[in-house]
Amino acid sequence: MFHLIFQLIALLILTQNAFASHPTEWNKLMHYQLKGHTFSSLIENQSYFLTPNGRFDPIAEYNAHIKAFNTPNDTTKCTFPARFLYLKSQNLVQGDLSSCTEYQQYLQDLQPKAITMLFTNAYMSNPSSLFGHTLFRIDTLRSTAQLLAHGANFGADTGDDSGILYALKGLYGGYYGTFGVKPYYDVINLYNNIENRDIWEYELDLTPKEQELFTALIWELKEAKIRYYFFTQNCSYLLLSMLEATRPSLDLTSQFKLHAMPLSTLKAVNNENLIKNTHYRPSRQSKLQHRYHQMNASQKKALINIIKNDNINITSLKESEKADVLETAYQYIQYLYIEQKLELKTYRQKSFKLLQERSKIKDNNLYFEDLQTGENPIYSHSEAGLSMLFGTQNGNHFQELSLKPAYTSLLDNSYGLLKGAEINLLETKFRHYDIKDHYTLQELNLLSIKSINGKDIMFSPFSYDIKFGLTQTFNPITTKDTLALNLTTAIGEAYNITPNTEIYVMTVPNASYGGGLKENAYLGFGFKLGLYYNNQDFRFHTFAQKNYTTSSIYSNTTYSIEASYSITKDLNLYASNLYQKTSYHDNKETLLGLKINF
Repeated sequence: MFHLIFQLIALLILTQNAFASHPTEWNKLMHYQLKGHTFSSLIENQSYFLTPNGRFDPIAEYNAHIKAFNTPNDTTKCTFPARFLYLKSQNLVQGDLSSCTEYQQYLQDLQPKAITMLFTNAYMSNPSSLFGHTLFRIDTLRSTAQLLAHGANFGADTGDDSGILYALKGLYGGYYGTFGVKPYYDVINLYNNIENRDIWEYELDLTPKEQELFTALIWELKEAKIRYYFFTQNCSYLLLSMLEATRPSLDLTSQFKLHAMPLSTLKAVNNENLIKNTHYRPSRQSKLQHRYHQMNASQKKALINIIKNDNINITSLKESEKADVLETAYQYIQYLYIEQKLELKTYRQKSFKLLQERSKIKDNNLYFEDLQTGENPIYSHSEAGLSMLFGTQNGNHFQELSLKPAYTSLLDNSYGLLKGAEINLLETKFRHYDIKDHYTLQELNLLSIKSINGKDIMFSPFSYDIKFGLTQTFNPITTKDTLALNLTTAIGEAYNITPNTEIYVMTVPNASYGGGLKENAYLGFGFKLGLYYNNQDFRFHTFAQKNYTTSSIYSNTTYSIEASYSITKDLNLYASNLYQKTSYHDNKETLLGLKINF
């Protein structure tokens, strides 16, 4: 009896001492976070823990797992193989996982050989995908090609919610995140083909033991319930937590307490020298546009005739020019079918006609280069922004300081990002006017989303400009500014003039509310014509807008010009000029200074 008690006491002392030696490793493995003076795991469902208060008690969980795993014929290790592997590495438990039939089948299905982190670029047509997306791929031993590998993805289970309810619940943790594993060809079909998003694949430099632990972690998380927050505890944040659990010496999640943008988390992984190989997988749209840009004028004309008129007349082309045109048309027909813009019968008919025509060509070789590489988003500009500008408004000199936590604007260096896309959150501008030594909040931009995406013969995206926030609004009668809540929701179309130049036209519904406005509020409707140029180092944006409002004094015609030149990718020289013509007093404003990303 005393011998048994002595053994129990010894085991208790041993496990307590062991936990004292390895608290960080265990806490990261179980996704515990210190909040105040207590711990709390990201996972909320009780089935993930062995003790009643396990979500908040890492020591009790640690001891309970050692006891369970040392119990003969215990099957707990089959549910939690990552915890078993970790405790075994600490020589606290014995045995192996060979008796875990379902887990062994899971490993057989995956046949893992490496772990790859994936980044998909922004998808401007879906509000939940504006910032891109990160997920993992478990590379397989089956083939050198990774189509048979599996993608591991964490995402919000939003059901059928949409609109304002979707946004609010996503911001305040109204959804649980779920973790799923599916074949990589399904991932490619969704992101590459349907949503037309480029995929960047980054193979991680993990040891075989770390890969084994990571694969076991995915198994454990398949039933986990984790509160999902769009800007903080999101897909990217959990992936960082998983990497910390795999290699406890990493400190990644602590860098993202306020927000976790997918691209920023990817850069954090790169900063730890975890990436050893990079591969670019362009979307179908990127590949088609790349083929189109290699065409001469005659080839473009023939392609337009095929796409728009269903007329396969290529007699005007040289023999060596024909195959590439027909191949491009064939790939485009495939794209339309995947997008569900063609019925199966029509798709087959058009495809057969193109293949039949191609079989008649003597020179059936393809001379266009495939799209092999792109602009690696890891090397894009930093997400936060600071501006220091000097300016005048109607003859009054001022200095303007602005700060934004995220993300990018039309006038930022676009290397590695979508050209013509702007996503700014919580940009705040302060001004100091020299006259009367006056300080003011010039703008609190809660959200600004722009997409100037040019149409071509194959693709017809819509362009838009949505902005919501507090802004100093010019009163044409008093010539003074007043802070008002403004909402703009412009939508229209853009057209490619050159590869770097787009012209666009939009309708601009808008509204403003503020106590300093005449009648406190007004509704407006306008028309906007603009031009946007971007060759990366130099960006230029100009527009003219006519706006009609219910409070007539705020009706105006606005002319705006702004330009930015990159000294480095994170340091830009900026200048702008604004002229608002009204029925009373006009408003003129000029700015010049530096914009810094950090």
